Amino acid sequence: MTLSISYIGQAPKFSPAEHINGLSIKKATPFHARKIVDFFRRFEETSFCDWQDEGLLQGLLGSEHTYCYMAENQTGTIVGAVTGGLMGTRGTINHMAVAPDYRQSRIGTSLASSILNDFRQHGIRRVFLFVEDDNLKALSFWQKQGFEQTRGEITCEVDL
Repeated sequence: MTLSISYIGQAPKFSPAEHINGLSIKKATPFHARKIVDFFRRFEETSFCDWQDEGLLQGLLGSEHTYCYMAENQTGTIVGAVTGGLMGTRGTINHMAVAPDYRQSRIGTSLASSILNDFRQHGIRRVFLFVEDDNLKALSFWQKQGFEQTRGEITCEVDL
């Protein structure tokens, strides 16, 4: 299902945290591509495709239209990440995951706030994302972030 959030009138205030619960939240660079690909591939629910590889992500992370934040623990292991980008006048959140041992610790909220803040700073007023129909935890999480299910739209896609 498709969810979206619109910033009409005053936008919600999001302040990205640099540290939360002993973890470092930072913007990813092309240097982090391999670690991020490996991280997302651990989670079936992220729908991370086989063709989304290190080379592709390196190129995207070097683009001014791609945003990626990651949460690392004290050993430098990624325990959460979110990726997205600009699509014309909209923003999209493509993937987000938090390692099971770190869920319920506001890492996801901090990652979401960071990417939404970037979108807002670039004049984006609508953001969308996709949630698998049976992923009720993700649906609940994104609704708590202000997203609502999109009505009257059918999502179509094709692999090229």
